[in-house]
Amino acid sequence: MTAEMSEGEMEVSVELSDCACEDAEAVFGVLSGMYPSDWGELRPEGRKANVWMSRFDVSGDGGRPQSVPLGSRVTAELQGSPYAVERLHRALLDAFGVVEVLEVAGDQEKQLRLRLETHAD
Repeated sequence: MTAEMSEGEMEVSVELSDCACEDAEAVFGVLSGMYPSDWGELRPEGRKANVWMSRFDVSGDGGRPQSVPLGSRVTAELQGSPYAVERLHRALLDAFGVVEVLEVAGDQEKQLRLRLETHAD
């Protein structure tokens, strides 16, 4: 769902890489179903990208995410305020199998690199 974004401390920038376009669409589809974002349907030329990016406003109650299968592992990098990044991280934990690869935290910003895979239910 592409929606009006309110820039601020509840916005998280998400970068997906090391994956097929279909897996990036699956991850962004789950997150866009929970939170307003600037993610839109990919044009044909965008399907060949190596990195996909979107911003999510996590200020509202996103509900519980739906678990979706991934074709392969996806590298996700989250960046924003510590609270907002943690909120999006929890949503990803509910929807996917998640391995934390790297965390860099400061007073006002946090960066988190994750490896996502199909949730083992």
